Amino acid sequence: MMSYVRRTYRLFLIFLWFPFTAFIGIFASIGGWSGIRRVAKVSQIWGIVNSKIIGLHIKVHGDPGKVHGGIIISNHQSYLDVFVHSSIFPIRFAPKAEIASWPVLGWIFAISRPIWVRRESKQNSYKTLTEYRETLEHGINLIIYPEGTTSDGTVILPFKSTPFEAVSSGSFKIYPILVKYIQDPGEPTLCWYGDMTLVPHCWQILGRKSIEVEVHVLEPILPDGRSRKELARFAHDHMELEYKKILNR
Repeated sequence: MMSYVRRTYRLFLIFLWFPFTAFIGIFASIGGWSGIRRVAKVSQIWGIVNSKIIGLHIKVHGDPGKVHGGIIISNHQSYLDVFVHSSIFPIRFAPKAEIASWPVLGWIFAISRPIWVRRESKQNSYKTLTEYRETLEHGINLIIYPEGTTSDGTVILPFKSTPFEAVSSGSFKIYPILVKYIQDPGEPTLCWYGDMTLVPHCWQILGRKSIEVEVHVLEPILPDGRSRKELARFAHDHMELEYKKILNR
């Protein structure tokens, strides 16, 4: 009974908060790069409040204040990652284009002026990379999930190298971030991956009293002349090693 009341209450707050921030975001996003910079800050407020509504208790290890004007890369386990990351950093998202058709979340993403990632052709990929570089040149944090999909939280999947093209030939910093969701053995997983259905998983999440999350901000990585494939492998291996340490604690 209590979990049902909790779900109902949280859904009520979400249905109030989403349109309110969307309204603010529409006006904040007006303009060129100044609009994108403003809406990145609105996205952070959106993430902070959503995290409180859902019951995310986020503990950050490291200094998120050092992350500025670079490309943030993170392991990816769930749609919850979006709330976690946006609550810590003002960021511009780069979601898969198909998310634009998702109910509610796709609309919210669209207001935040994301970089929609389309991989159908080289022309689309080139356009995406150009937008990546321009975003970084304007000092706006860009977040990328280089695994390309979500995992079950036990491993870090191989990285796709294409996103690293935007930084391999420049001097932009790469900021590795690791997320770990804390849960007891036998509990329903907090990760959303594979062929899981979205709505039942969301319903399970909304019923939980609270969710403990660790976010580890690692030291930045410089390109140092590496190719995009070398950079992807280096970043992956470094993050995988650190993640194993975190899991074994």
